[in-house]
Amino acid sequence: MKTLQIATFSDDDQDGIALGIQNFPIHQLILLCYSSDEAKAIEYSKKIETIIGIGSEIILVEKENVVKDTVERVSEVVLRKSMEYQHILMNVSSGDKLINCAALSSAFINGTKAFTMDHDHRMLLLWPVLNFSYSEIVSGTKINILKSIDSIGGMVSSLEELEQISGYGKPLLSYHVQGGKDNKGLADLGLVEVDKGNRGKTVINITMLGKLMVGSNSIVNPD
Repeated sequence: MKTLQIATFSDDDQDGIALGIQNFPIHQLILLCYSSDEAKAIEYSKKIETIIGIGSEIILVEKENVVKDTVERVSEVVLRKSMEYQHILMNVSSGDKLINCAALSSAFINGTKAFTMDHDHRMLLLWPVLNFSYSEIVSGTKINILKSIDSIGGMVSSLEELEQISGYGKPLLSYHVQGGKDNKGLADLGLVEVDKGNRGKTVINITMLGKLMVGSNSIVNPD
């Protein structure tokens, strides 16, 4: 059983990364960092390769777009590495709060276990994460609807407008947005917010989680 560890990285604190390597199995290390930390990340990864003889990889994200970038990059890694590695762990012990939160969001969406250390650098805390990928409960039709909303700025003023841009009929759109007896809609899943507009029209806004789902390359569900 092979394990891949993905770790957030910063120049001023690598203790958490080392602790993750010491306490969990590892066969490859991927460091997730800002471009400003790239040189130090490369230096650190080469040191780890020399000490314990594993492969490593550096993945860069932009601080100005850290959440979307991180979710997309991590989803790409999970999709690319899932056949090679039976376990993928996310270590959010290093890096700033922004990249750590983004990495946790990525772990949640992909159903990846995540861990960190406490403030005294003494113990590991396992973060509760779904035992399955969040994308597994979102059908291809729902993803297409989200993409349609996102493509015009993240908001539609009515189901009629959504019908025009998505190509789906109103009954099906209502079913996937509002949900039904045996179906959680996009609103129930927290992927859109639904409000009543003028003349009782349904106004739909995509949420941040919805945007992340659109951006995630791990979404491969068929309808």
